[in-house]
Amino acid sequence: MKLIVCENYEEMSEKAAEIIKEQVVKKPDSVLGFATGSTPVGTYDKLAEMYKKGELDMSGVTSFNLDEYYPISNDSDQSYHCFMERQLFGRVNITKDKINMLSGEAEDPSEECERYEERIEEAGGIDLQILGIGRNGHIGFNEPDTDLEAKTHLTELSSDTIEANSRFFENVDLVPTHALTMGISTIFKSKKIILLANGRSKLNAVRELFSEHITTKSPATMLKLHSDVTIICDYEAYSEASIGIDIGGMSVKIGVVENLKIIDKRIIDVTSGMTEKDLIAAITSVCAEMRKRYKANRIGIGVPGIIDENGVTSANLPFKDCKLDEIMSRALGVTVKIENDANCAALGEQAAGAGKGMRNVLMVTLGTGIGGGIIIDGKIYSGKGNAGEIGHMRIMPDGKLCKCGKHGCWERYASVSALIEMMERAAAEHPDSILADAAKDSINGKTLFKAMDMGCDTAKHVFDEYIGYLAAGIDILVSVLDPELILIAGGISRENEKIIKPLSERIGGAVPIKVAELKSDAGIIGAALL
Repeated sequence: MKLIVCENYEEMSEKAAEIIKEQVVKKPDSVLGFATGSTPVGTYDKLAEMYKKGELDMSGVTSFNLDEYYPISNDSDQSYHCFMERQLFGRVNITKDKINMLSGEAEDPSEECERYEERIEEAGGIDLQILGIGRNGHIGFNEPDTDLEAKTHLTELSSDTIEANSRFFENVDLVPTHALTMGISTIFKSKKIILLANGRSKLNAVRELFSEHITTKSPATMLKLHSDVTIICDYEAYSEASIGIDIGGMSVKIGVVENLKIIDKRIIDVTSGMTEKDLIAAITSVCAEMRKRYKANRIGIGVPGIIDENGVTSANLPFKDCKLDEIMSRALGVTVKIENDANCAALGEQAAGAGKGMRNVLMVTLGTGIGGGIIIDGKIYSGKGNAGEIGHMRIMPDGKLCKCGKHGCWERYASVSALIEMMERAAAEHPDSILADAAKDSINGKTLFKAMDMGCDTAKHVFDEYIGYLAAGIDILVSVLDPELILIAGGISRENEKIIKPLSERIGGAVPIKVAELKSDAGIIGAALL
């Protein structure tokens, strides 16, 4: 199969019309098969323009339409007789006696189908057949599970097809439940085939065309067996490329994501002197370049801080009530969605990382504070906007004062910052310990595990206390959310089993606990999925 990917519907229609024109110029008495539905309308507009300009003469063409509803009056506005007259036949010079269409008024549909097959054969067969494709992979009205050997026949329409075509009728109940259609076998006898596809709704059907499978469940996949097929589609039908933006206090990571994989990534440094305007301009510039190159029509942003009706406010970034999504949407001409960065990371892990295959996932990120991402039934749960602020869940009612103003917040006991405080206190209380010696030059999350590996009892005591606090918060979250899986992320998670095993034991193995896999890519992938 030959593939032509176009910028948009306009270009797709133009390409298809040019191929039809070339066929008619090369062979003026060509036999053409025309499709119905909304997809080829633009192509028919282009053919009509060519005829009007004197660039196309279709007087020698014989045409056969692909299908017709049954039963339906040929004079009905919704019939394909009227559709083709409006969209093409009334605008070009194909003579009436050379226009062949299935009749929705036929008393005997079987006889009508046999007659149609005979007329195609008498015309010498179809030189070029135009096809659209349904969301379920149907071509013509050959629905899933249609026989490969089927000729022109009466078929029952699927509920998906009836729903898709209801836009042409006053309501879904008026859509005919049957149709007459050229069969797969009839279509296959065409010397050349053009298949048109546009829009995101056709993405899965087009993807099936390029899979390894040939299946009656997606009738269009049978076209792989034909010797001369050209697929013309726009980028929305061909590619699900989207852009994910993960904004952090030190850098902004921007990636193009396709099929849950990052195919291009850029990093922008966030400097202390950057204003809101500077940062947005830098991000927008990179996104504009990526959009142009990859034809990405979806952009998602993960950002730390508070996201509400006033916009984004982030303590470590130059955002104060910033309508970031609206500003970028206007600049780039595409819808931009925004979400908390921890939620984006959780969504990325659930879709493509350690949580793949799970529908209900809780991700706990351990760093300066504690961030949380909650995925319920495969979707981000954010409540009124800030449900993932699990670090400020109180585990000690009269405990340490948190920067949020409350006492006893979880992150004051179980964040990496809290762990460092515990190590500093223990090192001061036990100056002769291995931990105190290891902490002389610098102290971070690794210091504790280094001391433990060297057999330090003081370090082990600190670790046991820390794991107890970490488990206390997770116990509460498990009771409330009942997740299928808990993921631990952040720099300290690199210690893997040194944390996971004792933590699992503390919560009694109620829920599997794993380390997140995607690291810094999780936020990009999750944002791209918004």
